[in-house]
Amino acid sequence: MSDALNYLLKVRKDAVEPYFKALKEGGKHLDVKTRSLLSVITKVDAQTERGLKQYLVRALREGNSADEILDAMLVCLPTLGMSKIIWAVDIILKMDIPDFNPEILGKEKKWHKIIAVNEIGEGVSRYDYDGRACFINKTGEEYQVFDSRCPHQAADIPLSALEGATLTCPNHQWKFNVDSGECIENGSRPLNEIEHKIDAGFFYIYS
Repeated sequence: MSDALNYLLKVRKDAVEPYFKALKEGGKHLDVKTRSLLSVITKVDAQTERGLKQYLVRALREGNSADEILDAMLVCLPTLGMSKIIWAVDIILKMDIPDFNPEILGKEKKWHKIIAVNEIGEGVSRYDYDGRACFINKTGEEYQVFDSRCPHQAADIPLSALEGATLTCPNHQWKFNVDSGECIENGSRPLNEIEHKIDAGFFYIYS
């Protein structure tokens, strides 16, 4: 929130608060994915770079694909205009988010065979697949799988960033507990957990 809005909330609270309440109530019947897409569109329309980056990452975290985000902007072309869409895409490209790689766009989620289960060691391992990577955390017979990309701005986190149970993103030092995926310092969003299964002795993830 800007300094100006904080100021108005302080000195004209009765006038400004109903506006935010109306925004919240107006979208109460929308599912989370749709709401996050609309938030992206509003930031493109207002050409707010910081807000666009924030809500773009949130839209991905809430389950929207890069294709859906681009489609949402293009469907709104009559309202946004091509210049605002180009402005937004320039920012997206500078963020270097793997989902927007032309070689990945258009691909449906699918099951990826990662490794034979008996080759997965205890603790945290990192595995590459289809131009991306994930962390598999094995504790006894239990497994958790997390996307290797930071939920902040989707920077790829290397295995070397792991110390004990703490994984630190090299870009902005968001810290995560790899036993739970929760962000424990500098940030507010957990690692994105990935669905997995074991079939015929092999470990698969759905991404």
